[in-house]
Amino acid sequence: GRDMATVVPRSRRRSDRGFSLLEAIAALTIFGLAILVATGFLDVQMSAARRYEARADLVRAAETVLESVRGGVRPITAGDVDLGDEFQPLSAITVRTTIGVTPRPVPGLYEVRVEARAMVRSEEMVVSITTQVWGP
Repeated sequence: GRDMATVVPRSRRRSDRGFSLLEAIAALTIFGLAILVATGFLDVQMSAARRYEARADLVRAAETVLESVRGGVRPITAGDVDLGDEFQPLSAITVRTTIGVTPRPVPGLYEVRVEARAMVRSEEMVVSITTQVWGP
């Protein structure tokens, strides 16, 4: 007797079988890490955008106060300034403004310093603008 070789059908090639469980887990892990990094990056960018917007509001508030002093609407006196309806911030912050006044050696000339302050998250932001103004 001759041994008959049994013909065993070849199993499908590896590329026809799809992904193994290990490959799928590795791909999901990499995808999850990518999502985690993207979320962290997005949070940092949103925080930076809020700070930028708040800083722009503080600059606008300080400029508003200075223009009202230059225009004679506000007297050239030191103290806290309530902007009331003159200024509405674009961001969700509460702005506090103060004026500091220092007479210069030339009669009628004053150095005016305006500070605008606000809390952005847990950080206090301060913008100050100093200029010279002629008094009445």
